[in-house]
Amino acid sequence: MQLIFQPIFTPNKYMTVTPMYHVTPNPDHLLKRQVAALDAGNRTTQWITPTGQVMTIPSVIKHLEPWEDTPEIDDESVQIEVIKDGDTTSRFAIGTEAQVQKGTPAFEVNKVELAKHFIYAALEAMPGQNTVVIECLRIALPDTRHTENFALLKELEGVYEFIRNGQRLYTSVRHVEPVDETRAAYRYAVRSGLFKSPKSVNGILDLGGGTGIGRLYSPNGSLNRQADAIVPGTYALAEKIDAALLPTTGFSQNLGLIMDAIASGSFVIGTSGISFAHLFEKCRDAWLSEIRGKLRTKWGQYFSEIGEVLIIGGSAPLAKPIQESTNGRFKVAPSPQTISIQGMLL
Repeated sequence: MQLIFQPIFTPNKYMTVTPMYHVTPNPDHLLKRQVAALDAGNRTTQWITPTGQVMTIPSVIKHLEPWEDTPEIDDESVQIEVIKDGDTTSRFAIGTEAQVQKGTPAFEVNKVELAKHFIYAALEAMPGQNTVVIECLRIALPDTRHTENFALLKELEGVYEFIRNGQRLYTSVRHVEPVDETRAAYRYAVRSGLFKSPKSVNGILDLGGGTGIGRLYSPNGSLNRQADAIVPGTYALAEKIDAALLPTTGFSQNLGLIMDAIASGSFVIGTSGISFAHLFEKCRDAWLSEIRGKLRTKWGQYFSEIGEVLIIGGSAPLAKPIQESTNGRFKVAPSPQTISIQGMLL
């Protein structure tokens, strides 16, 4: 059976036109993906395309009412229309466009609950095809022992019919495998030789948006659950900056915009013109001091055994002072924001 292509063109803010295709269903020509991965974090959502490209978009969702227009798409946005029994049951956008349209950021809700929406970003077929079977979809989870969250993710196994950025897709997810946060990054680090002393206890410190987590692993890769350390994420740093600005501004700022300004390095909140550049280092150092305190409390008895701790996550570059003060015992990983999603495919 031959695939039938009907080209259409949709505007994209990064280019004049983007060619897209509606493809007729072809159950005899299935693409099988042995492993796919989704990391829906508090600040960003990541997945790897069938061609191996790492995609990163803001973890923001905008549910669309029936009367609302379908938003334009760009390289950091995904627009979804869920189909059941031939009818549209829901429409939503995730990513940059959802952020612009004042959607809901993941750090304000239970991100595990949002996985049922963000999963559609990862359910891609190869270009020119519209049907795919995913044998195993790995999804990052803070703690796979949490039975309720584990069950929520397992419910995502099944068959999906939907329109993704204008293309109708049919996807079957046969198995969902929750993966503990930091475990994939640790596996990638070991495979890549990032630890100088692989026969020592080594750690991963994942600094995210809502919270961060530090975990220690034995030389054979066993996770020491008793040493789990929950540390403040960049949301807490944004709160410190907002509090420091309050005497001058007279009102609280949007914490999401503060985090965006930290990520971009502009230190200017949205289009308000309010800068916190003069306050940033002091607030960052206070935030890092809290992180150090949490780690001292949880890891104090293990410090003599720890070889190195790899700092990962979108906020990892902010922890350079920790790397300097420990002479590299704590060190920012190469490509710290993508190491986890890459490790999830190993």
